[in-house]
Amino acid sequence: MVLRSLTGAGMALLLTATGAQAAEDSAAYTQCIDTASSTTLMLTCIQTEHEAQDKRLNAAYKQLMGKLDTEQKQTLRTVQRSWLAYRDANCSFHGSLGGGTLSRVDASMCVKDMTRDRASELEQLANPEG
Repeated sequence: MVLRSLTGAGMALLLTATGAQAAEDSAAYTQCIDTASSTTLMLTCIQTEHEAQDKRLNAAYKQLMGKLDTEQKQTLRTVQRSWLAYRDANCSFHGSLGGGTLSRVDASMCVKDMTRDRASELEQLANPEG
């Protein structure tokens, strides 16, 4: 198995270099956001989708952890914590650019999108053949 042969540094590099595969929002989110008539409704749609994507992320993380040796698990844990800090800082920055009520939408969409993409990335690493 390829994952077993990676060193800690190799695993970190692979995790940062692997792109998300076909990351898409759910159909329910698309329908919700298409019909949202206010910022509040948009934020509700985004939050609901973020929660679904976060569940995907956690499931993929657990699945991948189950396939790694002890050193790789520690590396993934470190990488994931770094990614979470980056996502939160990056999306906070996105939200600070616009000002007004849409800044909350921008920040929330950023978190949702980055979480979705990271879930896809971890799913691909856990199931490279699928």
